[in-house]
Amino acid sequence: MEREREKYDRKGVKNMTGIDKLRQQAEKLKAETEEKAEADVQETAIVKSQLDMVRGNPELAKMYTDNARVGSENLGGTLPTLSIYTVGKSKSLLANGSKPNDGAFFYAPTREQFPTVDAHILTISHGFRAPDMNGVDKFNQIMGGVIVSNGKQLPFIMFVRGIRLQPMWDFGKEAGKYTHAKPVSIPMFALTVHLTQQSVPSKFGDNWKVIFKILHDEEEFPILVTDTGEFQFLRDMVDVLNETIDKLIEAKATDEDPGTVEKVTEVEPEPIAPDKQEKVTAEEIPF
Repeated sequence: MEREREKYDRKGVKNMTGIDKLRQQAEKLKAETEEKAEADVQETAIVKSQLDMVRGNPELAKMYTDNARVGSENLGGTLPTLSIYTVGKSKSLLANGSKPNDGAFFYAPTREQFPTVDAHILTISHGFRAPDMNGVDKFNQIMGGVIVSNGKQLPFIMFVRGIRLQPMWDFGKEAGKYTHAKPVSIPMFALTVHLTQQSVPSKFGDNWKVIFKILHDEEEFPILVTDTGEFQFLRDMVDVLNETIDKLIEAKATDEDPGTVEKVTEVEPEPIAPDKQEKVTAEEIPF
């Protein structure tokens, strides 16, 4: 009886019912899934083997860690700016949507705040003049560095103008003692620098300036980079930040609004020191 119920075409080939078709599709899908799973296992084994090789080579593992973000820093579409949040003036928000603390260092790519910052200062640009938010031509410099935080190295650029210039120049002069030291000269980027902030009253309300402190060990020797991989990473990052800064100076983007682009005129640094109102010549600026 069962055989009589089955339907055959004219050539004697059994016609498939809907259930047969579903069963066939399920078996095909199962075979494809098993094949893909086997391929994934093989790929995972290869990757694991490669990672084991990396982990087995401490120097190579360090290079992987140090360079994990190289080439991808701009994928977020945000300049790696480090600024000081000022209540009533800054508009930046943290990743959770809240406002940073007044005077906190704000790192734009990750939208996080730091009460203080330990960093390596990699480069300081030449001076250039550009309009401020009020349209007044102001002397500017751009500082580039790497924040050291919880084992991470975060490249940054900071726009420096007004009352923030003099502390940076003072830091540059102090760093110059090491960059010109004998018998071994120390690159500025190899120094570890602690950044804090100080509130300064002005006619436009309180403002913040950055305080630089080169960190020293118990013997009063500067704390330096001693890992060759980290040293090379910082040296390579100097070139990356210099290129970024040069492009910013050509078409100036302000840290208050990174999307704003204005043409600026490059000038020789002959600014007025904001806190002393004294003329500063190019020879006095140690960069």
